[in-house]
Amino acid sequence: LSYYNEYKSYLRMPAKKKDDDKKKDDDAKLKQINFKSKDPQTLYHLLFSKEETILWKACDALYNYCQANDANKQEVYNMGGVAAAVPHLSAPDAATRRSSIMMLNSLAQLEAAKADLRNEEVIGAIIALLKPEEVLITHEHASKCLYQLSDNINVKAMVLELKGMENLVNLIKCNDPVVQKNTIETCVLLAADSACIIELNEVGVVAALLEALNSEYPVVQSLVLSCMYVLASEECVRNTIKDNNTLEPLLKVLSDPELEDLHEGVIEVVGRCMIDTDNLDAMKDTGHLLSFKNYMSSANPHGQLNALRAIGTASLKEDNAKLLHENEVETTIINILGSDNAQVLAEGCHTVSVMAGSLLCKETFTRIGVAQALMKLVNHEDVTVQEMCSLALANLSLENKPLCLDVVHDVNLNEMLAVLQSDTSPRTLTYLCTLIFHMIKDEELRNELVQLELVPSIAACLTSPDGDTAIAACNVLGSLVLDSDARERILQTNALASLVDLVKNSTSIDVIKKAAFTITISITDESMAKELNNNDALKILSDVNIRSANNLVELAVEKLLEYDLTTKYWHQGMLSQLDIIKDEFFDRGAHKKGENFKPLQSLLERKVDNNRCVIYISTQGVDTEQVELKSEPSTVGSLTNIKGRDKTAKGKKQSKAEKEEPPEDKKDLKESTSIRLKFDTGLRDYIEDVTNKIKPLDTVEEQIIALAQYVSNVMGGKIEDLTQFSWDLHIAQLKSEMKSNVIPIGFIKRGIFYHRALLYKTLGDRIGIPATLERGDYNRAWNTVSVPKNGKMHHYVVDLVYEPGELLTVGSYKAGVYKKL
Repeated sequence: LSYYNEYKSYLRMPAKKKDDDKKKDDDAKLKQINFKSKDPQTLYHLLFSKEETILWKACDALYNYCQANDANKQEVYNMGGVAAAVPHLSAPDAATRRSSIMMLNSLAQLEAAKADLRNEEVIGAIIALLKPEEVLITHEHASKCLYQLSDNINVKAMVLELKGMENLVNLIKCNDPVVQKNTIETCVLLAADSACIIELNEVGVVAALLEALNSEYPVVQSLVLSCMYVLASEECVRNTIKDNNTLEPLLKVLSDPELEDLHEGVIEVVGRCMIDTDNLDAMKDTGHLLSFKNYMSSANPHGQLNALRAIGTASLKEDNAKLLHENEVETTIINILGSDNAQVLAEGCHTVSVMAGSLLCKETFTRIGVAQALMKLVNHEDVTVQEMCSLALANLSLENKPLCLDVVHDVNLNEMLAVLQSDTSPRTLTYLCTLIFHMIKDEELRNELVQLELVPSIAACLTSPDGDTAIAACNVLGSLVLDSDARERILQTNALASLVDLVKNSTSIDVIKKAAFTITISITDESMAKELNNNDALKILSDVNIRSANNLVELAVEKLLEYDLTTKYWHQGMLSQLDIIKDEFFDRGAHKKGENFKPLQSLLERKVDNNRCVIYISTQGVDTEQVELKSEPSTVGSLTNIKGRDKTAKGKKQSKAEKEEPPEDKKDLKESTSIRLKFDTGLRDYIEDVTNKIKPLDTVEEQIIALAQYVSNVMGGKIEDLTQFSWDLHIAQLKSEMKSNVIPIGFIKRGIFYHRALLYKTLGDRIGIPATLERGDYNRAWNTVSVPKNGKMHHYVVDLVYEPGELLTVGSYKAGVYKKL
């Protein structure tokens, strides 16, 4: 433009006076100018001439030069050809306007030139060239130029503001196919903006397009249908189509074999109009809906694709689904599911999934056997077919037991379960997990699926890196754990380990929450909790909760500890009065930072060392071999009328339990080298003693004191000086004789704080004396009990070491001394 301004100032300079002869010479020279010159620079300078003939001839010449190749276009653009030609778009001479738009249309193929042309002055001038009074060639190039510029949102706004829609619509009616083509293509681009669609509708674009559909040129006809499809996205256009009865002439095209090439486009337009119930109802009343359905049955694959998309889109509205149901569209769709074309199959399955949102359609699909048709496709070689088939089954199975029964009893069920363990699309896995989740809500179906090895398939899905698949698999697992048979199968697979890995490795907070929640509801018994903790669930959940506190993760931690007291005591060092120690509890010492929990079997396999022994609580005990263990006699201080364990240990008297050989089904047959589990007859005798002699005592306080004295007695009696109480030598001897670091508590005859506190808690739980078990530092541990006095509960620490049976008030100095070194 700056270059043009320089020349404009030059043109405004006062003309030199010439005599008549001079003028004649100049005219002669002007006629000799070669407008076919290969030097565009000369032609460019002529664009600033005041002579109209020179102007339009220069523009024509530059147009021809630009049409030769892109390099020429770039050369003319670099000279400033756009800026020089733009003013001539509004020239008074029609030829100049024509030639300048031709030149600019050619330059508009360059991106840089487009940027220069996208301003309101140029767009306004181009719109003016679309008026009826302009010649045909001007219309052709102006419409093409506008098309090349209209992919820009700012240009759309300019055309709308400058009222250019009416000129475009008028040109759609033009008899020239090139002008029609350019104009309709421009309308398609403008229709990307809703405001443009509304304006086009108001100036009669639907009627103009319908008229253009009668064109003799297939390209124009196809463009008409494409434009109508885009425009029909707006409700106002669909209303116009309905009011003008436009669908009828469109649908008649379907019955004309000679117009087969237009069938797909017609189906697209009609399908978009079918969104409105009024249009669909009108099609039903006129019989065109039946024609549509018949076409869908017999069309080629592309036609079927478009028809299925139309049905699926229309079915999103309940009223539309009802109208389609009344015309038995479901049967036609199931027939299409037998197609050999993968795209048609995928679209057919997708349409079923959409129509499943209608209860009427869902019931009809179920009744006419859609499950069998879909189950044949669940392992299809095409991934998209698998996905859409799985989606259809998932949507149909929601609260639909008859269909779920059809799926469970289908011959292809095992193939479906195999797909869950295959390396297929994550979407397929997600949808199939959703299907199974819907089915296992019914107990009968759940039992059948569990027997068919469903659990390993779900366990495989838990390892998927896809978040949606993992969440769907968690939903299934969370429902399965409610069933005892399913829990047994879960424990036999790596499902719980995979669940823990989800919490550990996932970066999705939604997946972590779902996995944590599933862990929480999976802890229905002690075996599930122990299996989870054997896979470091507690540590992983705790670490995750430290990184980002979450209520669901916290709940999972609490539930794990509630059901696995071994882990709870190891991790927290505290068992409450409500925590009841049962068989297979063991105390391996306090939790150390960064340390992982080790299951009992791992501890049994460890070589004997000098570390703290693992104290095992169970009437089944622990054994290395059938070794004879020498026990030491208990010290003085035993409870009156209560026999000490020294007599039994020395072999003076055998208890009933010792005489009886434990049944084989009570033994744990796990072995590692020479290590295996055996009965702890000592603990069984303790339980028998306290049950018979302490439990019958009248008051809780008497029971508490008597149990304290009993525990002290069997653990070596009152201790005056800990340094002289050789308990560690005794434990070392036991470890050596048993060839194990795991010692059953019934074999320990010389115990200190933590041995005695554990035994007190164990025996108290068996006879109903509520007591805590609390760990301190330096091998300290103690029990807190509650005693009712004068209508109030008083809390005491029980002395098991210095003055066995003495109750030390919680918070007192003596209680503090007892708990600390």
